[in-house]
Amino acid sequence: MAIALIALDQWIESEQTLLQGAISTGNIWQFGQFNRQTREVTQDLALYRVPADLDDLLRILVKILEP
Repeated sequence: MAIALIALDQWIESEQTLLQGAISTGNIWQFGQFNRQTREVTQDLALYRVPADLDDLLRILVKILEP
């Protein structure tokens, strides 16, 4: 995920400080973020499983999409 977020930082032109990212196998999801100012990647250690953690997973996805 770190490589994808760093590549995204190079690819897009945006003033957004934090880039949010997710990786998924379909059944398991994991999230992270890249701080463009400090150049630091933070990765959530928790794994979210579908359907067991669906409520938490949907809350995270909605929060990421909020302006």
